[in-house]
Amino acid sequence: MTPEEFAQLLTLGHETHGIEFKGPCARTDKPQFAKVVRAVLGMANRRDGGKVVIGVSEEAGNKLELVGLSQQQLNTWAHDGVAGVVAGYADPFVTLVTEHIEYCGGKFVVLTVAEFEEVPVLCKKAYPDVLNPGACYVRRRGSPGTSEVPTQAEMRDLLELATEKGVRKFFQQIHRAGIDLAGVQVPPDDAQLFDQQRGDFR
Repeated sequence: MTPEEFAQLLTLGHETHGIEFKGPCARTDKPQFAKVVRAVLGMANRRDGGKVVIGVSEEAGNKLELVGLSQQQLNTWAHDGVAGVVAGYADPFVTLVTEHIEYCGGKFVVLTVAEFEEVPVLCKKAYPDVLNPGACYVRRRGSPGTSEVPTQAEMRDLLELATEKGVRKFFQQIHRAGIDLAGVQVPPDDAQLFDQQRGDFR
């Protein structure tokens, strides 16, 4: 991610459905990292995933403060360490990318979280007052934030996304088995979609 792309995350000046901000902390700060994990789980259950930005505080009135991380804090946010701890809370798993960004003299961490691959991600381990085992965390509609599924609207969104993935996988399995689909168009898989998108930029 470039500084220009990072600036784009800040343009609205507040959290959005696909972007959550967390204040500066070390990954080893367990209470704060548990809140980051909750945000990651929520993004994984969102269509197209999302980003969790560490080092940006959201003050009263939704005003963003670019606090940044100290070098000592930043050093704790190595990708393997982040992914390893998140894996201990996620069932089945979360795919994410960890990036360190320098912007306006500050240091920040951006976690880019992919949407779940087949089934929604559940929390498999508790952390007091933050994470509950068996909980399904999502991004709330309206006021951005991460919580256990709060209403039927968020549940429907999640079920719709999971159903689409199940149908796509079913058709792909039929196609790989060599079964004639008699003119039925097979939805492209993720690799095919990626190749198509790359082709658009050539």
